[in-house]
Amino acid sequence: SQTRGVPKGSAGDEEFLRSHESECKPVGQLSFNPTVRHVVINEHKDVTFNCSIKVPQELLRPDAPGISLWKDGRELHVLDRIASSHFEIPDEEEVAMTSTFSILGAQRSDNGSYVCKLNVSGVEVVSDPILVQLEGLPHFIRQPEQLNVTRNSPFNLTCQAVGPPEPVEIYWFQNNIQLNHKPHISPSVLTVPGLSEPALFSCEAHNSKGLTASSPGQVNIKGIPSAPGSVRVLNRTAHGIRISWEPGFDAFSALNSCSVQVQEAVPRGNGSLQPFHTSVPPHVYHIQQLEPLEEYNIRVSCGNEVGWSAFSPWITASTTEGAPSTPPRNVTVFFNESSSSLEIRWERPSLERIHGELQGYHIWYRWHNSEGTQIVSEEARLNGSAAVLPVVATNATCSVRVAAVTKGGVGPSSAPVEIFIPAGGLITSAPSSTPASGNADSFVIALGFICGTIAVGVLLCLSVVIQKRCVETKYGNAFSRNDSELAVSYTAKKSYCRRAVELSLGSLGVSRELQQKLQDVVVDRNALSLGKVLGEGEFGSVMEGRLSQPEGPPQKVAVKTMKLDNFSQREIEEFLSEAACMKDFDHPNVIKLLGVCIELSSLQVPKPMVILPFMKYGDLHSFLLRSRLEMAPQFVPLQTLVKFMVDIALGMEYLSSRNFLHRDLAARNCMLRDDMTVCVADFGLSKKIYSGDYYRQGRIAKMPVKWIALESLADRVYTTKSDVVGPGAAGPSRAAPRSCRSPEAREPWERPSSGPLASQLIPGLGSAAALPVVPRTPGGDLSP
Repeated sequence: SQTRGVPKGSAGDEEFLRSHESECKPVGQLSFNPTVRHVVINEHKDVTFNCSIKVPQELLRPDAPGISLWKDGRELHVLDRIASSHFEIPDEEEVAMTSTFSILGAQRSDNGSYVCKLNVSGVEVVSDPILVQLEGLPHFIRQPEQLNVTRNSPFNLTCQAVGPPEPVEIYWFQNNIQLNHKPHISPSVLTVPGLSEPALFSCEAHNSKGLTASSPGQVNIKGIPSAPGSVRVLNRTAHGIRISWEPGFDAFSALNSCSVQVQEAVPRGNGSLQPFHTSVPPHVYHIQQLEPLEEYNIRVSCGNEVGWSAFSPWITASTTEGAPSTPPRNVTVFFNESSSSLEIRWERPSLERIHGELQGYHIWYRWHNSEGTQIVSEEARLNGSAAVLPVVATNATCSVRVAAVTKGGVGPSSAPVEIFIPAGGLITSAPSSTPASGNADSFVIALGFICGTIAVGVLLCLSVVIQKRCVETKYGNAFSRNDSELAVSYTAKKSYCRRAVELSLGSLGVSRELQQKLQDVVVDRNALSLGKVLGEGEFGSVMEGRLSQPEGPPQKVAVKTMKLDNFSQREIEEFLSEAACMKDFDHPNVIKLLGVCIELSSLQVPKPMVILPFMKYGDLHSFLLRSRLEMAPQFVPLQTLVKFMVDIALGMEYLSSRNFLHRDLAARNCMLRDDMTVCVADFGLSKKIYSGDYYRQGRIAKMPVKWIALESLADRVYTTKSDVVGPGAAGPSRAAPRSCRSPEAREPWERPSSGPLASQLIPGLGSAAALPVVPRTPGGDLSP
């Protein structure tokens, strides 16, 4: 212990020191009693230490503070996790002061050096430091992170954990398979030479207290992105089209650029593609340098560091009207002496150069005489080819220009045509500065011949179609001409675009076999509207929805979705495999698949949704709990409970006849229709037996221990007979009210603890352990 002088500025303290000057000499000799110097304790345990000291009676003041606890130079106040108690034992000369401090549920942040302090007559007495060290399971500082890597390219993963106690050893796992049998000392860097398919990496940290498993890090393989979709036009001008599109799945590599290809819908020249490149995001591009009032085909492809995606489907867009690109032709000006006016004549521009519907013409004219006077005027004329202007001056020169006008604007004006009006009234004329082409008449003749030929062909086609239609109305085409064998021939009203379905399923990256199984049940996303959330699990959720039908009103459905945005390819495969299992089921006691729908998540990643019939009463387990445990319990007759068991047995018999193993039959996986019929559902763990009469589980996976036969837990072998354990164990327990069930008659293997382990249940196989018999319902029996 040590003492430290603390200056006091008050007059009362100085007077007290002077009055006890002879008594302050022993203050420097005061010290805390020796106590433990080093405390080692496991994490989350309580740590307690005492500080005691003896102080002479004459040195204590009534209002003096007690013993305080300090850590790393900072006083600790009594908080939620720190408890303290203080007591004093006086005698004739001294007072024994003792303080006890307890840190409840010690954490790693509580590591450090602690001291006790007491202020005696202005002198601070400090105890020897008490070092608190917590030991526990390894604590991860750095875990394997999610990476997107190039195929067959090396990369590194880091795993770092700390104690105490030290050292901490690291073991690496790839897809739950241990990679290193000799431990690495933390921190550990794993060098992977390359991957050809996605993998899941994790690590375990070991020390003398046990082990801690890290969170898994998904390593994805970068690939070629999916084709963009939803290409649409945002804005159109005479010479440009502004488009936007939704990028496809980027295949774990960010998109960096997109290519927009533009082609004339009706090629006039060589019809070559015009490529335009732009960086993304944003996924918007303004196509420029286009011709007015023209139709164009447009498609988009996007690329990342791996390569370019396929092109989106073609869309057709047109530019708006533009101003004419050429002036009127053969502009001439004549002076009419009788009417004292100018007659202006012209020919309209070429049809392909007008770029819209001709609205009229603008005429500019200027008068200039020898005195330098200029008169400038402008007139707008309706669609025509001539105009008359009054003469406003003689002995002057008139300059005339003409321009065509469309909704897109005013085109270029013709070259000025000048005519001199003399004072004597001589008639003159001015030639055109833009003469018409010499082959205009021949061009018109050729165009008329082509149009006439096309008109005759159209009339012939219409006559053939009308005649064929008349024959069909008389059943001439409905039956075969062969009277010996009558056969009806018809044409389907609807066509099925199998290619579009393949593209939707292909964007998920699932196997070709699974795509073929589901291609007939894919539903258009626009036909499905989602509502409120009916329930949520760890990896997904079930939402209420309405499915539009071609014939009839919308159907109320339940939509099962994947909740996580960063789900792996294997999770998508398992999710859709469950839907594939239900596709061919057709039994009143087995839930039927209505369809599969694809939508984009918030990260622009395709996300599957499974559409199932809507069950009004939910799952059987929740229904029974509500009927027994709510404020107003609902009586369920025993005959109804027995019917539930019969429905489950019929559904399982149907699955067995189709060589399907359910492997997770429980009340929570049985759904109730509106008519109280039970349907077997949730085929996430189902397997089809293709050969033989059993299925052997090959890889380690989470299984519902409560509902699996002990033989299957021991040997990992499943047959149609092992599925009998689920309804056989669940049936009697559901028949008895929960309030009448003893601890031994609860759900199979149900205990107050968090749950059994397979290693705890398998020994019961050798001892022929059986479930206890459920006691009969008071006042009745189990007979229907």
